[in-house]
Amino acid sequence: MIPQTLDLMSLALELHEAATHLPSTAIGHQTGRQTADPAIRYCMLVVLLPLLAIPAFICLGKSDFFLHHGASVWVQSNDAIFNFQDRNCDVLVYGDSTAMTGIDPEVVNRETGFKTCNIAVTNAVLAVTGNLTLDHYLKQNTHPKVLVVQLAPDDFQQENRVWRHTIYAEGLLELLRHGSPSESRQVLLSHPHEAIAFAGYAAGFTAYYAIKDVWFRTTHLRAEEDQIQVRNGFFTPPSPARTYCESAAKLNEHSHGDFPRTLADQYRKGYSNRSAIVLVDVAPIPSCDDNLKAYSSQLEGITSNSLQSLPIGLFNDGRHYTAFGSRIVSTLVARQVNEVLQKNPYIDNDNRSIASQPNIPEFHSVSLQR
Repeated sequence: MIPQTLDLMSLALELHEAATHLPSTAIGHQTGRQTADPAIRYCMLVVLLPLLAIPAFICLGKSDFFLHHGASVWVQSNDAIFNFQDRNCDVLVYGDSTAMTGIDPEVVNRETGFKTCNIAVTNAVLAVTGNLTLDHYLKQNTHPKVLVVQLAPDDFQQENRVWRHTIYAEGLLELLRHGSPSESRQVLLSHPHEAIAFAGYAAGFTAYYAIKDVWFRTTHLRAEEDQIQVRNGFFTPPSPARTYCESAAKLNEHSHGDFPRTLADQYRKGYSNRSAIVLVDVAPIPSCDDNLKAYSSQLEGITSNSLQSLPIGLFNDGRHYTAFGSRIVSTLVARQVNEVLQKNPYIDNDNRSIASQPNIPEFHSVSLQR
């Protein structure tokens, strides 16, 4: 693309030089044309430079350089999953960012005795790439005994899978890096506005992190986000605990659309041949959430669990958990896994550590005391 554009610019300049040396008899209005030449050249540059910059910055956005010098910890965690190979995880956690920040594999492993891995991604990746991450993992690694798919109640709403309702750039980056070239081209051409905005996203965040790096070298002060430790796909955002719920648009309490049931069934049926048990869970949300009752009614009988409400102090925003909040969520998931496996004794338990198995009644009430 770049050599072709440079050739066009060279040709334009050659034509310009030839035109300026034509004899006066061949040009009726030479003075007017010479006056217009600088304007034509400027207009060409104005048109050509963005045509060069857009594909160049899109290439920057999909590069390893951007991944390590411009991408957030969320994006880096999403992308790291594609490097997993030959892992043998009994319990595989997938879903949106509520699973990334809510289900700690170490807690589930300790409470169930099963090796647990977390490959959850952000809702933007789900919206743009579907289950590309999960499908890639299952091709490269041993199939799990239990697949836990956890989604926020919002992600059971069809409108939240539309690009304009997500930070779509995170998903587009994953598609460009790991999707098929033909699909990537089709998406870029069918979403020109988002493609141009993605180029700006890549350029802007590269500059932003370059400034942050200069600031660190000058002051030796690191931003909290840069100190996050991602362990087996899990991390806790550094924000402090919330003390209030933000108001949200009301969900119709009597809305029972087909999308939530279809989505849950797609996971259960689509992955039943690659996991002995497929659980499709709804993530706990704050007890002060405006839509708690409506979500509970809509998802009753659809998800593998019931929607739980937790104190707002266990969240650092409306959907992501504090470290203590994640321990509660992880414990709830571990209890669910234990109960399901007790009801399905045909599943091979050879790799299960009997010493680490808890008594199921211990989980029937979860203490919220620190």
